[in-house]
Amino acid sequence: MSAPRYLRRARPALGTLVEIGARSPARRPERAAPALEAAYRVLGEVERALSAFDPASDVGRFNAAPAGALLAVTDHTAAVLRAARRLGRESDGLFDVTLGSGPLAWSLEDKRGVPRLRKLSSAVRLDLGGVGKGYAVDRAFEALARALGGKAGCWVNAGGDLRVTGVELPVRLRDEREGGAYPWLVLREGAIATSHFAPGARADLFGAPSLRSYVSVASPCCLWSDALTKVVALLGPAAHPVLARHRAHAFFHAERGP
Repeated sequence: MSAPRYLRRARPALGTLVEIGARSPARRPERAAPALEAAYRVLGEVERALSAFDPASDVGRFNAAPAGALLAVTDHTAAVLRAARRLGRESDGLFDVTLGSGPLAWSLEDKRGVPRLRKLSSAVRLDLGGVGKGYAVDRAFEALARALGGKAGCWVNAGGDLRVTGVELPVRLRDEREGGAYPWLVLREGAIATSHFAPGARADLFGAPSLRSYVSVASPCCLWSDALTKVVALLGPAAHPVLARHRAHAFFHAERGP
């Protein structure tokens, strides 16, 4: 029996390097390359909607708009904001996509099937970086799997925000002090995201001065894995009920200072 054939591509996107890969379907190997392209197209759609650095994006237009503005936004933006609002409630407001500039100063409305975002204060700014990358991975992954058809193994990896099915992928952790990376686990199904919290950051774990910390969260989809790393870092063990609601599991990795 011949070894399975894999096709993978890596391109800059979402502020990192995004690798998309697939095991070529045995019966239709020609599907693999177009499937990867379909995934990158969806990734681009999401990035154009959510980027805080693009003045033409939904987020860029909202941040530049005056108080009272009502903006039509994409379904991508609406989906991320709904998820963020839910997680804000579940974390008693700790997860905040306005970064303190106005947690209650925006609202999402739906008019004839078109989502609209209302700005209630001139001071409020949105930053979807804490959840948008995971959402983008999920949408690209779904486009990839749909284009491949059947049960072909595939994955999307955006700088450590990873979703995979049917392929055993090794996951490594970066060593922020010494450089390089070291092996941690192998993921075959689901999603995992890891965030590093430097000393002095708001999410520095539990106030332990000698602790340099990573938080990883595994769950069925990357949106929740990505966003929950921040909630877990802020709440510590108290985040357990939130994790349970999303069928998620948290892992803490510590770097000890010299």
